[in-house]
Amino acid sequence: MITREKLTTWFTDKLSDELGIKKEEISLTPPIESYHLDSISAVSLSQDLEDFVGFYIEPTIFSEFETINEMIEWILSKNNN
Repeated sequence: MITREKLTTWFTDKLSDELGIKKEEISLTPPIESYHLDSISAVSLSQDLEDFVGFYIEPTIFSEFETINEMIEWILSKNNN
């Protein structure tokens, strides 16, 4: 089962790896655009996220939400349906 904690850890780990910054520097509340993900990174992360959650994720998901927390809420709502 996907939980908020698992998603928070996943996003923190993946963004840290992708951006080359410490996990402590990752916050899920600022606008996603503040992380300056390029399109290749965003598509790669969306594919990894799809594998993690077990359902289809649009490759554009990182441009559809304001914050990672909003994305987590959406994933949790989809997972509970």
